[in-house]
Amino acid sequence: MSGIFANQEEQIKELAAKGEKIAAIKLYRETTGVSLAEAKDTVEAITAGMPVNFPAPPQVGDPDPFLENQIKRLLAERKKIEAVKIYREAHNCGLKEAKDAVDRIQAEKRSEGYSNMPPAPAISTDPFAEDAQRNRRFLVLAFALVLIVIAGLAFFFLMGNRF
Repeated sequence: MSGIFANQEEQIKELAAKGEKIAAIKLYRETTGVSLAEAKDTVEAITAGMPVNFPAPPQVGDPDPFLENQIKRLLAERKKIEAVKIYREAHNCGLKEAKDAVDRIQAEKRSEGYSNMPPAPAISTDPFAEDAQRNRRFLVLAFALVLIVIAGLAFFFLMGNRF
């Protein structure tokens, strides 16, 4: 079970106070990684006005299996930037520290033998890579359009001589 930050605790309490128990349970489960039954019991205790001891927030460097699984899932989907963002929010750290941590998780996942990990970094080092691909598509489309126009003109002149 991982910890919970004060702002997340307030969000859960607000959702429970508004009667949005399902949303509160979902948020509590996402932030702590507890079972559905435990999250439901906690939210019901909040709604009943009973005191609830929320787990302490994770410290930088503390392993969080729920967060790591979420990051591994995002890495498998080739969403490294989102993984870094989630790590930064969860650990309240800088961009470099978060990127390094996500890179470590990615390297661990590769060493475990996961085949769906991207071999190249998700953040391209070539700022013109996307532009080059876009230019190739444009050239292919322009060439196809020219061929269609030539074929149309040839058809028009050939058919025009028959009448």
